[in-house]
Amino acid sequence: MSTTPQGPGRELHLRVGTAQRERALEVIRNAAADERITFDELEGRVPRALGAVTRADLVSVLEDLAPAAEVDAIVGLDAPIGEGPGFTWDDPLVLEGKGWRQLTVSGDWVTPPFIEVHSSIGGVLLDFTLATAPAKVIDLVLVVNDWGTTTIVVPEGWGVDTQATQAEASYIETRGVRTRPQHGKPRIIVRGRTSGQVKVKLSDERDALKAQRFVEKGRPGMPELPRA
Repeated sequence: MSTTPQGPGRELHLRVGTAQRERALEVIRNAAADERITFDELEGRVPRALGAVTRADLVSVLEDLAPAAEVDAIVGLDAPIGEGPGFTWDDPLVLEGKGWRQLTVSGDWVTPPFIEVHSSIGGVLLDFTLATAPAKVIDLVLVVNDWGTTTIVVPEGWGVDTQATQAEASYIETRGVRTRPQHGKPRIIVRGRTSGQVKVKLSDERDALKAQRFVEKGRPGMPELPRA
């Protein structure tokens, strides 16, 4: 017998769209990051959220993860947080490094909730110092081969969770960045694999100046990104 609450105004028979599914995924990933569900449960719930057809389908996935009022807001959500690569689970923003050159992403860019990074020897710099994050949870997948170093720079208050990252022959170093963000700030969940180092650090004045200069120079070598 279903225990799904029949709250007023839910109209659980109505069909859901991409915006509701993506918001539900954010809640599920947040629950895994907070250790309210295991990563095995995360992998089990994600396909259910992605395959949801009606509001009832989403409520059944979320009802033990959020208060009823919040679930109501999610299943009734109509406006997407953005469009284009990176704003849906099946169409992530793919960033690719080439050869020995470092893949640099910096400046005043909009950080979508789904990002994949592919690189090798050249290393990766992901600088979120001046970034805008419309979603509270950012799913960052690393596919970094050989010995490239991945450096992630975040502003004060952001959280970075590297528990699901496989550093095959090296190590992960976090400097002053907590797993859980301050209230209202974004959390980056880093997963995937790398043979090189992963360094996570708080941005300082020097990083802010570098990011600003990078913008002033026209973002040389940077891939096309969402912008504010």
